[in-house]
Amino acid sequence: MVVEILGRPLALKSSMPPEHLQAIAQVVNEQLRQLQQAFPASPLADLAILAALNLAGDFMEIKEDYQKLQSEIEERSRHLIEMLESRGSFIPPGP
Repeated sequence: MVVEILGRPLALKSSMPPEHLQAIAQVVNEQLRQLQQAFPASPLADLAILAALNLAGDFMEIKEDYQKLQSEIEERSRHLIEMLESRGSFIPPGP
């Protein structure tokens, strides 16, 4: 599959679906375009490093949020189970 990053074609091989790979390439391309506009005199390698740092920062923030939500769900689930067990919840017999 060929994607375009800053007007340059880039041939990629991946096991992920082409539409997913294209979406990732669009995110990277947009990040690089924004940085290129903000720092027009910077070499492409520097822009690529900045883009990688920005995207890694976004990833880490989302990962932390996910872990917090996962912990909250586990804690709430434990609490609900304890509530049900303490009330001796009635489970009706099966058919």
